[in-house]
Amino acid sequence: MKDQITALMEALRLSQIEIEKLKRKRQDVFATVAHLEGILGDPVVTAAIQSLEPFAPSPSLVPETTEPELV
Repeated sequence: MKDQITALMEALRLSQIEIEKLKRKRQDVFATVAHLEGILGDPVVTAAIQSLEPFAPSPSLVPETTEPELV
């Protein structure tokens, strides 16, 4: 799991660099999107994303309450 998190964090870092280039007008939106597609399309990143568990809600600290029925 550590390798997957590392791969995702690196992809996030590289993506932020590409977005900064766009913000500073060093590259256009088409180049930014192409680079982001390359980052996210990397087989290591794709495998890391697929290995993540689906969202599972955490238990609530407060018990669920039901609304009283109106008569």
